[in-house]
Amino acid sequence: MNTRRKTGTSRTRQAAPAKRRAAALRPKAAAHQVAAPKSSPKRVAALAADCTIAQAGALKSQLAKVFGAPGAVTVDLSSVRRIDTAGFQVLAAFIRERRSAGRGVQCEGATESFSVTASLLGLGALFSPVKDDRLLGPAGRA
Repeated sequence: MNTRRKTGTSRTRQAAPAKRRAAALRPKAAAHQVAAPKSSPKRVAALAADCTIAQAGALKSQLAKVFGAPGAVTVDLSSVRRIDTAGFQVLAAFIRERRSAGRGVQCEGATESFSVTASLLGLGALFSPVKDDRLLGPAGRA
């Protein structure tokens, strides 16, 4: 039995007609159609009721999951009932790092007690909506 291939034939040449047939079966896009822009889904980080030093590690890992997300991330503060300085520190670091990287962060649902405590700690502007580029880092400024 002869196991040598004939000259001029190869396995890639035999697979080429199958690829051409598969390409012919695919639907072709019309030349006038424009692809719809892909919008990233809205990322929401809902915080737990207690954001204290005991939960600081869990809060940090929860926020780390959405840190690299493109587009704006919404931090839902509506369920927060207790927060201490460790919780504020984790949140503040997350917001500052995202903004310095040029990524948006919005805080929604802050209770009055949360807002008053943030103001007392000097963090009120950090948790309020950004209306201009003063709170953005160098990467966020145009």
